[in-house]
Amino acid sequence: MYHLNNYGLQHRNDFENNVYRGFKMNYTNLLQYKRNKGKIILFTNFIFVNSEIKISKLSSGRKRSKEIFESKRLFSVIYYIKNIYRDNWIPNLINVTNESKYRKEKDFLFQPFSFFHVKDIQIDMENYTGDIYLETIGKTEILEEKIKNGKEIIYNKEENIMQIK
Repeated sequence: MYHLNNYGLQHRNDFENNVYRGFKMNYTNLLQYKRNKGKIILFTNFIFVNSEIKISKLSSGRKRSKEIFESKRLFSVIYYIKNIYRDNWIPNLINVTNESKYRKEKDFLFQPFSFFHVKDIQIDMENYTGDIYLETIGKTEILEEKIKNGKEIIYNKEENIMQIK
């Protein structure tokens, strides 16, 4: 992790304000975001994102027919992430475009234990699509404040998401 933090510090001014991630998700997992609207969530794994919405739409299968998603009971989901948090010491978003296999794409990487505020979620049952709107939040301040105020921190192993209640 030390090497990644050093790399991030060197590239901390390369951040985009808005990044995206497209993928496929089942309805049960999509509903978790609906339940967590307005709450803070934490991803415990690395998250690759892109500054190009069209790349995320491709990886989510957004252009495919709804019959494919309907038969597999999957939704085409896109994270719309507004990156408003900037940490001068440990960046939450690192520009990895030069390290990427696809250098034409502008790729970024959220480090594990990045916090997000679930701003909104839109589910289109007819077209099997979901749009999840997240906003970044500072790591240290959130944990210290929530623990100090006696908030409960719950880790959902199945979803690999930590939730603060």
